[in-house]
Amino acid sequence: MHKKISIGVGILVGALFLTNLSFSQVEFTVFGLYNMNVSFPSEFDINSSVESEISSWHPEWQAFFSSVLEEQSGLGFGGRIAWNITPSTGLEASVEYIPVKTKFTDGLVDDFLYRLESTGYSEWLETATRSGGNIIRYYGNFVFNFPSSSPITPYATAGLGFTQFRIAQGVGPEIDVSSPGSDERFHLYYLNTTALTFNGGLGVKALFSSNLGFKIDARIFVCDPDFEQIIRLESGGTTLFDDEGSVIQKGTHIDTNLNIGLFIKF
Repeated sequence: MHKKISIGVGILVGALFLTNLSFSQVEFTVFGLYNMNVSFPSEFDINSSVESEISSWHPEWQAFFSSVLEEQSGLGFGGRIAWNITPSTGLEASVEYIPVKTKFTDGLVDDFLYRLESTGYSEWLETATRSGGNIIRYYGNFVFNFPSSSPITPYATAGLGFTQFRIAQGVGPEIDVSSPGSDERFHLYYLNTTALTFNGGLGVKALFSSNLGFKIDARIFVCDPDFEQIIRLESGGTTLFDDEGSVIQKGTHIDTNLNIGLFIKF
């Protein structure tokens, strides 16, 4: 009880402090960015019962039972609002949309399609989506502006937020093979996932006029997502797996990005 009261008092004091501050300025920024993947999760947990059945019925699918996903690099864009509490300190909230794709590792799908063709089952293929999806980030940061007497101000920033990896069925990597003359089907796809994300970076901002300028900064984003692979397997009139989790690919995910934007302050 005492701990809850202390937390409540702390929040109230903090709120009263902020409401009585004379905020020096508010900044709105729109920016473009280039996102580059540095490290993609490479560990994996396998559902042993699924693996056992697949090895008996369709061993050619075992190639997908490992770390088979990776991420492309590419362009994106976003928006940011910053509250400069003092000339040297501030808070900011950001959102980024990055249409980079999560994909199967190079050669995996081609090898699988070759096996289908060589065994006479190429006409069974319904879907072979090598890559797809996008990333959305939401995060809040503390910003420290280094003292400067010029129109150019360097700054450092760090904070927490969430990264959404949107790779679900119909959007992301997916394989769907179905017999045209029977009810035999093998469908493999992934679920969307969201991960708590740390970020930090360095940048500079420069004023064109009293309230208009540009920013450029480089940031790193670190999280630990779980990418869950789902399998539906029907064979010989029997549903062996009905949207069953088969593999979880997990580990440290690191992205870096360089973003450049225009801001206006009030």
